[in-house]
Amino acid sequence: MTSVSVGVVAPGYGSNGMGAKGVRLNFERSRLPILAAIVLTVAGCGSSGTKPSAFESSSAYSVPGNMGFNYRWSADPGIDLYSRQATVIRAYVESYYLAIDASALSAAYPGFAEAVPQHKRADFDHPVDPTDRRYVGTQFQHLMWMTKTERGWFATICTGDYSVMELGEDGKFYNVGSKYVNAETVEVIAPNEVSATSANSSGPERAPTINVFDGWTLAEHVKGARDQNAYAECDSRMPDARDVRPQKANLPHDTPYPTLAPYPGWPRYDEN
Repeated sequence: MTSVSVGVVAPGYGSNGMGAKGVRLNFERSRLPILAAIVLTVAGCGSSGTKPSAFESSSAYSVPGNMGFNYRWSADPGIDLYSRQATVIRAYVESYYLAIDASALSAAYPGFAEAVPQHKRADFDHPVDPTDRRYVGTQFQHLMWMTKTERGWFATICTGDYSVMELGEDGKFYNVGSKYVNAETVEVIAPNEVSATSANSSGPERAPTINVFDGWTLAEHVKGARDQNAYAECDSRMPDARDVRPQKANLPHDTPYPTLAPYPGWPRYDEN
């Protein structure tokens, strides 16, 4: 396995003492660990043949207002969370879940549609259940394993969305996940000429305003990792112990899981 420099763990990335009160996981968000490759992507988003520049202005983009949860990332020792490849993988995963939860391709980050080949696209804009949903809380992501391949990088990622909650019509908060942490894999293909989109890939913002994919493309996203050992490993990478996570999905809570600040977040690119 090839890895890169220093391991990164988000500050304050530990148990919050919430216990069974306040956490989320929604299988209507297509977040069940399906042991098959997900056929991802975008209806009506064919490539125009012109590749957008990473520094092309995308300042109109912002996270949809009903997507009130933030992402908190950490990484195993030896993995540089700020590397070019980790930044691309992070942007892909965040975009994917935003598009799934918002039921709209437009919820994904700039450049996402071009980064996902058409034959791997799912119809984000035409969900089976078109209900407008509102989410809060924190989604924990852990970059556990990264391997360099002949064409790019292969990553195993832990997804803890037990701490994301949907606001119900009754004013209560329902966790979309449970005590189980998912392991998924993402493989990306590097462009022939790899350039640094920005010297800085972290900051106070919830999302990038430029195309951070910049020529990188998706090779495969498998929602349920084929390596069964990954699930037990992922369970230990979460900040909350299994016994204080919700034991099943869709439990009502009076108080939601806290919406923690994004980490490492995204910079204000216009200031770089």
